[in-house]
Amino acid sequence: MKSQSHEPHNHDLQSIDRRQFMGLAAAVGVSAMLPFPSFAKTRSDNIFVWISLRGAMDGLNVVVPHADPDYADLRPNIGLKTKQLLNLDSFFGLHPSLKSCHQWYENKEVSFVHACSTAYRERSHFDGQKILENGTSDPFNTEGWLNRLLTLSSSQYDGIAIDSGLPLIMQGESTVASWYPNRLKTRDKQTELLEELFQSDQMLSANFESVMKIDELVGDQGVGKQFKSLMRKTGDILSAENGPNIAALELGGWDTHANQGSVNGRLSNQLKTLDAGLAALKESLGSRWNNTVIIAASEFGRTAKENGTKGTDHGTGNVMLVAGGAMASKALNTSSSGASGGRVIANWPGLSQENLYQGRDLKPTTDMRGVIKGVLNQHLSIEEKQLNTTFPDSEMIKPLQMI
Repeated sequence: MKSQSHEPHNHDLQSIDRRQFMGLAAAVGVSAMLPFPSFAKTRSDNIFVWISLRGAMDGLNVVVPHADPDYADLRPNIGLKTKQLLNLDSFFGLHPSLKSCHQWYENKEVSFVHACSTAYRERSHFDGQKILENGTSDPFNTEGWLNRLLTLSSSQYDGIAIDSGLPLIMQGESTVASWYPNRLKTRDKQTELLEELFQSDQMLSANFESVMKIDELVGDQGVGKQFKSLMRKTGDILSAENGPNIAALELGGWDTHANQGSVNGRLSNQLKTLDAGLAALKESLGSRWNNTVIIAASEFGRTAKENGTKGTDHGTGNVMLVAGGAMASKALNTSSSGASGGRVIANWPGLSQENLYQGRDLKPTTDMRGVIKGVLNQHLSIEEKQLNTTFPDSEMIKPLQMI
């Protein structure tokens, strides 16, 4: 943000330098990424939520291919047995920590896409996350695919990042707001000072009012930084009148190199956190849940075989979660059994040694971009030409039928 040359209006403001100003801005939730948009009534009532699962989730122990004859041999300590799983179909079962997701599955409100990946084939968290969020094959591309989408559809959609900064997926030409809770007791005085500081600049004043509108939707009373709390507040923001209709969040902690566990343990705890957060979002959205689709995805999967410390290492193929009331609503209004939630979508490659990618990972058979394109096309009405701009050099990857 450029420094301002406007004269201060009172003695209090004369003593505020740039560092103090940034501290005040942070105190009231105003990111250094100013200016923010002013949310207007959009033409679409549909809501889209993206969740980045940072750290490479082990999809093979989330949606478990219990009927694959090689699964149990690859995971003698961390593998889950069929009787321990929540039933999905004759081949796959769901980790028992995902109880809300399993109920959604039975209600056709969630589908899982297995053996999928981005265009990335290495195993660096940093590069993998960048490619997941910029929607290209180049980790050095600095523009997020959600930002490109917002640029193309600004008359229909507004976005917000529920984050202390602005994640790569939301960075780019379109200006996107971010919100994150704080609990500083001096907040009210700081807000007054910022309001007075901004009043001499029309653009900054309008942007500051926009930020305060977001803040009024949620406040900070009782707001924690835990995922469940953030998801609940995301629902408040998205369901508010004239609020944004696209949000991006993240949940880290999926890097389970050691002591991963099976029914219980590190992965189980992560899945319980994700499951509780998803349930909180649904509850908070209320009736708007019926117009919502969520995608949760990780930068890559983990090795098919457990390692010597009862964990898994960085891999390739993984599973995506696509959920929301809009999937069930569409299912009730279509005669096509393939266009609904309640599915595991997988061109399954198998877990035998000769079928593993580079002899170690679940082989990806589905490009994540096709999954995302399908949701954007069928839920947000984004045309194929716009999808190919959102995901550059992806013309050969067609939208999958997701909804």
